[in-house]
Amino acid sequence: EEAGLARFIFARMLAAVAALLSFTAPLASRPVAQRGAAVSMGEKVLSLDNMGLYSGKAAQKAPVRVLTRIEDLRVLTSLAEAGVLSAAEEAGVFSKLESAGAISQAEKLLPLADKLQVLALAETLINVPAGLLTAAAVALLAGEVGLIAAVPDDSAPLVALQLVSGGVAGLGAVVLLASGALFSALQSTD
Repeated sequence: EEAGLARFIFARMLAAVAALLSFTAPLASRPVAQRGAAVSMGEKVLSLDNMGLYSGKAAQKAPVRVLTRIEDLRVLTSLAEAGVLSAAEEAGVFSKLESAGAISQAEKLLPLADKLQVLALAETLINVPAGLLTAAAVALLAGEVGLIAAVPDDSAPLVALQLVSGGVAGLGAVVLLASGALFSALQSTD
């Protein structure tokens, strides 16, 4: 009989606690101006108020710094110390590269890449807008055309200067355009 009474009291207390926890205040007692939660949709962060209205401002989310984090953890140095690439080379994973000993050489350079912060530099370069790289290529070519037009063609050294500067500018423009196309593909949201 005592066990039945204890179950009855426990059930009533549990029901009372559930009723108290499910209570919500009427809307009149809530403050009118209340900051809503930010909702993330893709790359933009949308701010909504308590009525579900969009404020019109969209803030960019901070970029994820994966390569910088890998560098902070010194993963490249850990790979070199663990001898992962050497073990793969000994197992015959890299057939042509292992015959040249390139894997062992690359493994020796990994700590240097950590010290020089190569991954952070690569991450910074990946975040450069692709349009800026294309504009730089066009500006480089325009500057080279101006240089070729301004430098006279009356002597062999000046013609050689035009050829060398044209080759360097052309190569630089091709690299910038290719990088712009690659970065455009990496930065796209599709």
